[in-house]
Amino acid sequence: MDLIKDPSFVGFSCYMWNVAYNLALAKAVKEKYPEAIISFGGPQIPDDTEYLENYDFIDVLTHGEGETVFYELLSAIGDGKDFSEIKNISFRKEGEIKHNPKGEPCDLTDFPSPYTNGYFDYIVDDEKHAGVQFDTVLESNRGCPFGCIYCYFSRSGNSFRLFPLEKVKAELLWMAKKKVTFCVCADSNFGMIDRDEEIADYIIEIKKKYGYPERIETLAGKNKTEVTFRINQKFEKVGLNRGISVAVQSMNPEVLRIIGRKNMTFESLCAQLKMYRENGMYTYTDLILGLPGETFESYCNGLFTVIEAGQHYSINVNRCELLPNTALHSKEMIEKYKIKTIKSNLCQNHTHITEDDSLGSRSEIVVETSTMSSAEWREALRISTMVLAFHCMGLLRYLAIYFRKARNVSYQDFYMGIFKKSAEDNDIIYRILNSVCKSVDSFLAGEGNLNYHDSRFGEVYWPFEEAMVLNCIYNRDLFYDSVSKALSEYMDEEVKDLIEYQKFIVNLPSLPDRKLSSKYDWPDYFKDIFNDKYLKPVKKQTEIFIKASPFSNWFEFAKETLWFGKRSDRIISDFSLTDNHLNQYPCG
Repeated sequence: MDLIKDPSFVGFSCYMWNVAYNLALAKAVKEKYPEAIISFGGPQIPDDTEYLENYDFIDVLTHGEGETVFYELLSAIGDGKDFSEIKNISFRKEGEIKHNPKGEPCDLTDFPSPYTNGYFDYIVDDEKHAGVQFDTVLESNRGCPFGCIYCYFSRSGNSFRLFPLEKVKAELLWMAKKKVTFCVCADSNFGMIDRDEEIADYIIEIKKKYGYPERIETLAGKNKTEVTFRINQKFEKVGLNRGISVAVQSMNPEVLRIIGRKNMTFESLCAQLKMYRENGMYTYTDLILGLPGETFESYCNGLFTVIEAGQHYSINVNRCELLPNTALHSKEMIEKYKIKTIKSNLCQNHTHITEDDSLGSRSEIVVETSTMSSAEWREALRISTMVLAFHCMGLLRYLAIYFRKARNVSYQDFYMGIFKKSAEDNDIIYRILNSVCKSVDSFLAGEGNLNYHDSRFGEVYWPFEEAMVLNCIYNRDLFYDSVSKALSEYMDEEVKDLIEYQKFIVNLPSLPDRKLSSKYDWPDYFKDIFNDKYLKPVKKQTEIFIKASPFSNWFEFAKETLWFGKRSDRIISDFSLTDNHLNQYPCG
């Protein structure tokens, strides 16, 4: 606040993560400088006059894209004109609230670039920032041709426009020369249009010349499988990939119809995941919990179907939220599908628990619909926590794949069997799950947030699935004993040996060099298990060596393996078949 001196106009760009802060700051500015014009815009501002009605310190709202509108507002102020002719805004005039008509989407042809115009040079060139990692956002196009009702992109109304290619390349060159480490591409479907491959080739060219950016993250283009794969294959060869999205959101055809999303078939999903896996590329798949039309049964079926399709490493379960200016946020949709939500502070994963969140993010999370009760939503969240921890993060992945391939036990039957048996016995798995998800019940009662904290693992908030992993391996012996009991009907020499192998390869802090003498050649078995002609485990005495853990405490271990190392499967130890060098045998 002290940095703001005698302002005439103050603009706030509002997102869910900063709107509370912006409101508090805007109010303070208005109290100190009552003549200043306060303008609010950004994705969080709805296409009505609600904010003007609720906050008397706001003078102007900009709806939708702000670049042209912001210029017109400043021009009107400079010329001494009012705002009556400016489209896409609401404003106060002589004590009344005015709501101007909508205008056409912005022409992106000659927008100036804050990068190439040097607005960030004073930051990245400052010697006091030496060693700081800079991240940037690249926007080569705007809008989305699809109309998913939960997504803010649907606001574009199928308005899909391109920034000039020369501008995009100039911004990328600036990033490379300024040694920007990480770039997020904000395009909704990178790879969907022909020139995206030219942009990808240019990124690779400057990466080879300057060494930057080191990584880039894109949202993969839908319905352009071959082009998207080709782009990501090129990125992979030069180390640019940070993961490839193969998103489905739901596997229920009725849900997909309701939300306006046409999904790939199960066969196509299998083929894509296999194609990326065989070429050594990391993928992640998104699901959304709480979509209209989704039942408890269809959600769980979809979760396990994604695993059956071959996604064994990363499934992101996102909780459905009502975002302003989306179709799902409309009164009609809320009433039609009997949507109930809970508003709360959004507890950002891995933030420090002492951070003041009174001005932090706000979420409106869907916890009930006409097809899924809040009790079912709660249970689906708990099952998701277990499956992501046990399968995607590796605690039981090897066991589950073995049972699927060698014993014809579906992933759903495998994990739900463990879940039900654990609940019946009230054993360590069930008790850990209850502890990890303890905040869910208070959240559903309208108190608190969806978070987990345990001082053993540092003074940060952990997502439920990571907390589940930490607690299970903290109680490693009890955990795998509980798994053995749940699988007792299958227990024979082969399964016993595999449980010991699965337990042995899971990483832990403060462990010395260690060796396992296994009766079966599990490394070779899992090395080729995704081949169509995989073989049954070979009974062969196998010595497996793991070097001492580099982590001396639980927080450093959790940070490096789960927080930073999630996408590189670090919870599974590197191991070797000799005691003097390492050769990892990944599960696929």
